[in-house]
Amino acid sequence: MSAITAKLQQQALLVMLLACSISLCLYWRDVPGALQMGTADAGSTKAKPLTDLYPRWYGARELLLHHRDPYGPEVSREIQIAYYGRALNPALASDRLDQKRFAYPAYVVFLMAPTIFMAFPTVQIVFWWLLAAVAASSIWFWLRFLRLHLTGTALVAVFTLGLTCLPMLQGLNLLQLGVVVAGLIASASLCLVSGHFFLAGTLLAIATIKPQMSFFPIAWFLLWALGAWELRKSLTWGFGVGLLTLVLASEYLLPGWLMRYPSALAAYSEYQYAPPLLSTLLPRAAFWVSSILAVLGVTVFCWRVRQSPADSVWFAIALLFVMTLTVSVLPTVNALFNQVLLFPAILLGIRYRRFLTQGSRINQLIFYLICGCGFLPWMLAGILMVVRPNVHDKLYLAMWSAPLYSSFGLPVVVFLFLILLCRALAAESPDEPEDASLAGAGAL
Repeated sequence: MSAITAKLQQQALLVMLLACSISLCLYWRDVPGALQMGTADAGSTKAKPLTDLYPRWYGARELLLHHRDPYGPEVSREIQIAYYGRALNPALASDRLDQKRFAYPAYVVFLMAPTIFMAFPTVQIVFWWLLAAVAASSIWFWLRFLRLHLTGTALVAVFTLGLTCLPMLQGLNLLQLGVVVAGLIASASLCLVSGHFFLAGTLLAIATIKPQMSFFPIAWFLLWALGAWELRKSLTWGFGVGLLTLVLASEYLLPGWLMRYPSALAAYSEYQYAPPLLSTLLPRAAFWVSSILAVLGVTVFCWRVRQSPADSVWFAIALLFVMTLTVSVLPTVNALFNQVLLFPAILLGIRYRRFLTQGSRINQLIFYLICGCGFLPWMLAGILMVVRPNVHDKLYLAMWSAPLYSSFGLPVVVFLFLILLCRALAAESPDEPEDASLAGAGAL
């Protein structure tokens, strides 16, 4: 009877997750029109829906086919005309928008090279399916990295959760290369567990196509390699050789780009105006204090566990800490789609749910509160799909934006969860944290 009851509970949970995912997909389909209707009188310049991929694709095409500088003002002007119908004038207050320049490292053109002979509408379709495949593969890689063995029902639930969460929906909608970077970090992590250190380093080198998104994870991987240099040095060699190859090959195509790229990145940070996530949630002084404390705390933790094997829970926690820092304290990484880096934290929570819920009552309470906060966007989206707020309601915009804004609390929730898990594991084995292997954890 207990086995039948457990199976029914799993099926009921799956049905609930599917319903929430459908409501979230419907919400994501309707929210652009709803928000546009609510701000119809704003009078601001609107960009055409060419996605975030267009500047990368157009810059790569111009460089490879016509030998033009993708960072140059002429190419930037043509990209702006494609988006806005005219070139922007930064001197005008009304034109201080996202300038849609080519702001990636030059070697991103190698990723875009197979598409330069296609029409951009075709490229959009091809890349959407490619990113969807990368997203699904990333979930599978994280499952294998964390040694999480799931039943068929739970596996469907996890893939449904991962592919329909708001960060992933936004990343696919915008055709964001951040989905690729997250996939590269996932595959590099799995390579470490499998002993393929050089390949892991090479994948991390490719992940530098978004340096602000990959900086902290790469720093942790390299620190971990120093923890047992003779055994792990091939990780550093793979990263160094891979990055040097990309830089030299792109320097051959576009001489001098490396000297001009910092100014392009600085300009991007100015016109994009994407301050760190925590700075939007906290006063300036509190932001700096909390950021410094978080970075120092994570650095100390990573230093302590740098000798842990790749299949240990401490390695996984350190990686999740640095990825949480990435989307919390770094500028230009506060966009919702970057939170795809946090998905393995959900899997780690599934991994250790029984361990945490069987602890003290305070631990149980905190764990369930964290789960509730993490699941809040799904619940709000479901409510909106039922209520369908009237456009004449003064709370219209606030209600439609609620799932989006609630998602920005996820990094804080993940950080609290990781601290809770560390405390629980340290209480279990305070003297030898490096012995806590993922291989021995339970399954679902």
